[in-house]
Amino acid sequence: MNDELKTVRDDLAFLRAIAEGGGERGGLGAPGAGLYGSAGLLYGAQTLGHFAQVKGVLAMPPLGNLLLGWLPTVIFLILMTVVIVIDRKRPQVGASNRAVSAAFSATGLANLALIVIFAAAAVRNQDFKYWLFHPAVVFVVQGAVWFVVFTLRKRAWMALVSAGWLVAGIAMGLLIDRPDLYLLIAALGLFAFMMVPGFHMMRQASRPAR
Repeated sequence: MNDELKTVRDDLAFLRAIAEGGGERGGLGAPGAGLYGSAGLLYGAQTLGHFAQVKGVLAMPPLGNLLLGWLPTVIFLILMTVVIVIDRKRPQVGASNRAVSAAFSATGLANLALIVIFAAAAVRNQDFKYWLFHPAVVFVVQGAVWFVVFTLRKRAWMALVSAGWLVAGIAMGLLIDRPDLYLLIAALGLFAFMMVPGFHMMRQASRPAR
């Protein structure tokens, strides 16, 4: 009888793990989480490079500036293509996982729309400051998405990530006239709230389910 009860409990635990997707796993899967973390690393390094240029610490020739401006995006697009191919073969298990994945996908679509809005405003008004509001808004949107993830997963570190995105986004919006502080906050935010959580979720998702 005890063996039968243990078997039933094990079966129920297994079914619950499938339904909920594992508390720490985030819902992106290892490839998606790795892409998220890589984006934080690539764009954080790029922004830190721009910060060094503003402070006069880093001086680069035209080719170097071109690479700093475009290489992170080229690498990211290659990684994204690989992840899309991998994720097409990965079953999306659990309603919570699907909700988290959908939230991040929706953020990507919103970001594309924001690029058009702020780029058009900057060109129309001949003022680059309009474009600088775009990253600040993206940070705030990321904070909102992470609040959704926290609501679904109930992990304290996810709430901290959400708060970090929101605070950094507000600070950037208030520091449009201080490019050095603006870039520093953006770089640190990308490292702390994108790279670190992304690679953490990748490591968690790579662990075998228990």
